[in-house]
Amino acid sequence: MFNILAVTDNKLSSLNQCNSIINELKRISKKEIVVEYMEVYRGLLGYLPNFLIYFFLRIRYYFEPRKKIDFIISCGRISAPFNLVFKKKSFAKNCHILNPYFKKNEFDQIIIPEHDIKQKVEKNVITTFGTLVDLKRFKKKNKNIGKPFDKKKKKISFLIGGDGKSSKILFEELENTIKKLNLLSEDYEVIYCFSRRTPVHIKNLIKQKASSENFFFPQKRNNPYWLLLNISEYVFVTADSISMISDSLSSGKKVYIVPIKKIKTKIKDFTELILEKKMAKLFNGKLENWKYKKLLETNKVCKKLINTLEL
Repeated sequence: MFNILAVTDNKLSSLNQCNSIINELKRISKKEIVVEYMEVYRGLLGYLPNFLIYFFLRIRYYFEPRKKIDFIISCGRISAPFNLVFKKKSFAKNCHILNPYFKKNEFDQIIIPEHDIKQKVEKNVITTFGTLVDLKRFKKKNKNIGKPFDKKKKKISFLIGGDGKSSKILFEELENTIKKLNLLSEDYEVIYCFSRRTPVHIKNLIKQKASSENFFFPQKRNNPYWLLLNISEYVFVTADSISMISDSLSSGKKVYIVPIKKIKTKIKDFTELILEKKMAKLFNGKLENWKYKKLLETNKVCKKLINTLEL
């Protein structure tokens, strides 16, 4: 029995990244793995530097009984001090996803995307090309969502990002691609999938300009994001999201990147490298066939962790 404690802040992305590692470890490990989850809410803690959080937690958990923990994995800045306190308490090995901004040399492993590294890589850092992807999601059986999809038609999905700290999307940047997809709607089933960051006015304009035969998601709570990556022949994705591009390239499907001008330099560099490696392409109006080595970064990381953890 191998006991894992997963510590995350209250961001879904943090939980998803921890689960990507946990699920892959479960798949490739020979031992039975049991996981306990702990969610730490930012609240007032979010305003404190990590060294103060750490100092407070050392006092808070000093008299707590020791738990049987073999490995601690965390994601999110404020979860890093929790990770270190529990490591000292349980004598477990540990790992943090993304930069912990605190006591880096006390983590057995730190997982950081290459595009986030600005200096020399330390010995305990495992780098990834793109973001971690939960490969288990690609193993699930495909199921139609209600009625919508025509089983006879091949699928094209268009994953659309939006506005945030690192990007701003304009409808004019999407319009030409929408027109070209309209021309393909007779032979392909075209499905649009918006992110949480997609502005409402962009969604409305896309629905106005796209073919009336197309589908648009999410619909209330129904968001078939992973299903679309499973069933699509081609995936179009806006260049503002490294995570959506990583997900698409991990699916092994043929990926077209839709350029966005107002994005951070690190995102621009990542998309340019993807195009340079010919993993994805820009769309010229004609669908093409090509092969590339799909991203398996989560598997690469877990193979290294297996050795560290002696799993």
